[in-house]
Amino acid sequence: MKKIVSLLMALALVLTFACASAADYPAKEDNVSYDVMIRMRPMNGDADQMTIFTQMEEKTNVHINFEQVPQAEWDDKISLLLGAGVDLPDALYSGYSMDSANLVKYGSQGILISLNAYIDEYMPNFKKMLDEHPEVKAAITAPDGNIYSLPFVRYDGLTGKIPGNLFMNKTWLEKLNLKVPTTIEELETVLTAFKENDCNGNGEADEIPMTFKFLGSQRDLGSLFGMFGYADSLYDDTHLIVDDGKVIYVPTTEGYKEACKYLYEHFFSNGLIDLEGFTMDKATYNAQNQGEVANIGSFFAWNVFDLGQVHMDEYEAIAPMTGPDGKCSWYYNQTYGIEPVGLVITNACKNPEHLLQWADLCYDFYYGMQLEYGCIGETLIDNGDGTYSYAPTPEGQTYDEFVFGSTYPDSCLALTDDFYATMLPIPDSAQAKDKINNELYLPYATTVSVPNLLFSEETTERLNLIGEDIKGLAKEKRAAWLAYGGVEEEWDAYVAQMETMGLAEYIKIYQDGYDVANGK
Repeated sequence: MKKIVSLLMALALVLTFACASAADYPAKEDNVSYDVMIRMRPMNGDADQMTIFTQMEEKTNVHINFEQVPQAEWDDKISLLLGAGVDLPDALYSGYSMDSANLVKYGSQGILISLNAYIDEYMPNFKKMLDEHPEVKAAITAPDGNIYSLPFVRYDGLTGKIPGNLFMNKTWLEKLNLKVPTTIEELETVLTAFKENDCNGNGEADEIPMTFKFLGSQRDLGSLFGMFGYADSLYDDTHLIVDDGKVIYVPTTEGYKEACKYLYEHFFSNGLIDLEGFTMDKATYNAQNQGEVANIGSFFAWNVFDLGQVHMDEYEAIAPMTGPDGKCSWYYNQTYGIEPVGLVITNACKNPEHLLQWADLCYDFYYGMQLEYGCIGETLIDNGDGTYSYAPTPEGQTYDEFVFGSTYPDSCLALTDDFYATMLPIPDSAQAKDKINNELYLPYATTVSVPNLLFSEETTERLNLIGEDIKGLAKEKRAAWLAYGGVEEEWDAYVAQMETMGLAEYIKIYQDGYDVANGK
């Protein structure tokens, strides 16, 4: 009976979205083309050869001339282009391609066009999604009431809401007859044992008890601060959280000070956490642990294979631990799943309605699924009943390499709960992380991030001006206090300097924005 119900729901969704996208594509019969600058990750294949874009052209009669820009060059290139405001492409395409400040700035200046007037007539799939998910509409609507971008939306459980997990070498624990630590005192005992013993059996003192990447998103150790109060922000460097409706700047809280003091005295000063974590880039961090034997005792990451697959079977995620006073909190990113910028259209575009019809296909589950997970017959299998499954990953490739090479994930699309419940389950790797987050981290995920907020250009400029100073000071002092100590002696002067830099105004701007977004 349950299977029948699921099949009926899947069929209903397919029919709903087939009808929603059944408008004539495009409004004119002749083929139309647009120049679109697309941001390419290192794992991406050639956009011109991707089957999904061929399918979308056949459906819409819209051809895209892609200018493929490497990810490393993207920020500088679009900054120069938008700043000059001339020789612009018709559109910029990619998830995570522009921050909200620049979106509002160039939207209010007219360099990026408002999409409001086109949505009802030309974007039935997108309109339906916004009607059913008002939280998405709120996240992408600028203070002037305009929508300047098409978002990337993916509601795949808790995978990114709790981005950073802590993994520990279970083989070393078993060899030393140690239990998984549940308190910070037990963590110190375990890491000390990792340091003082030849855990990998190679006769060398090359064991690193714990590694991290300073302020490196899910690779940072900021959630350890939750054992003293609030976890520090893992996913960005704003350090802002919300507690019972109140916006709080974590680096000026008493628990933050205590965390810096304790982590220095018990861990960093004793060589239990790798000082190289302050200077490593992402590539260096992920390249660790690739030798014949493992040399890492514990690490922070999105998933266990982030430090490669060579020794990943030796590690398991461990639950958050309690601090000296029994406190425990882990970082929770409440707005993960909504990235406001997936595609923007510039004022160089002469007939945006046809390009928007093309983009509207991305919000049809059938096409959005193939953008995110690859095309049917390549990386996906059609089960013949309205549901789909994943093709086996070829030997010698990771799942990400398999998918990113053949399609364009993390772009403008929307895969919501209904999609994952009826058409395609989340990938195995995401299911594994989702299971870890549900079982180990969710009970302690009480440090909640400030949601995505769009501010006016004037307010954004003010935030950037204040934020550059206070975030710079927070970064400098967190590194110094963890590596060398001195937080107690410098704390009062540090907090006073933060206030002089405009911290109160900075918090108030976010508080006001948060209150407005929540109807207060």
